[in-house]
Amino acid sequence: MERLGDNVYIHRVDATEFLVTSAVVFLTTRVFVFDTSISPQAMEPVKTMLDEQVGDRRVVVVNSHHHWDHTYGNAAFAGHDIVAHRSCRKLMASQGRSANESLPLAPPEGVTLPTISFGDRLSYMDDLDTVHLIHTPGHTEDSIILYLDKGRTLLAGDTVEWPIPSLAMRDGAALYVRTLRQLKQLPVDTVVPSHGPWMGKAIIDANERYVTGVYEAVAEAKLKGVSRHNLDVPAERFATEGVEIDEMCRRMHRENLELAYDEV
Repeated sequence: MERLGDNVYIHRVDATEFLVTSAVVFLTTRVFVFDTSISPQAMEPVKTMLDEQVGDRRVVVVNSHHHWDHTYGNAAFAGHDIVAHRSCRKLMASQGRSANESLPLAPPEGVTLPTISFGDRLSYMDDLDTVHLIHTPGHTEDSIILYLDKGRTLLAGDTVEWPIPSLAMRDGAALYVRTLRQLKQLPVDTVVPSHGPWMGKAIIDANERYVTGVYEAVAEAKLKGVSRHNLDVPAERFATEGVEIDEMCRRMHRENLELAYDEV
């Protein structure tokens, strides 16, 4: 567990090809667990911390969206409130029935579904800080973020990623750009993506440049008659200068290009 601030801790798990970040936020009356990673076992360090420090505070688990690497550890917190966007429960159930062979098998304990849902925003008031859960569609339709008002910290889930975002929501480009521009209006000092290092608000700008750049470049190529599978649009064209794009990100970029091609 890494300490990010006076009351925020970060937990990183190696999912083989990428790291997954969860977070724990301690307030006066509640403790928030933001995302539950890839399995109940992966969340053991978080459970140990809670056993030692939670006291009589209420534990609130937050799923940033339905994808497996953010929810497969839910069973570790069965019996506690699990909060998500109102679309998340349906999408999680659908994911569990998926025949997609690239999707890892659910853990033997199963995947506990959210027990509390909301639409646009849900806030928790506390003497120490105020937690805002905000719907931020773009990566997926059910994506949400956690924003600490006094702490000026944004736990971004996959709404913001580094070095490039994943465009997993069909017909979502305009919505994604609007979401990113709205996030830039928040008075944030620290942004913590689920994939990538925490940094300042520049990461939001970088994600917006990538999304707008990809769609513009693909639209231009398609207009010139380039086929879907012959797109020659390297990720480096839109990523922050000097940032290394690894093989996993290159595959993700190729998927982003093809999704954009089907939409423009």
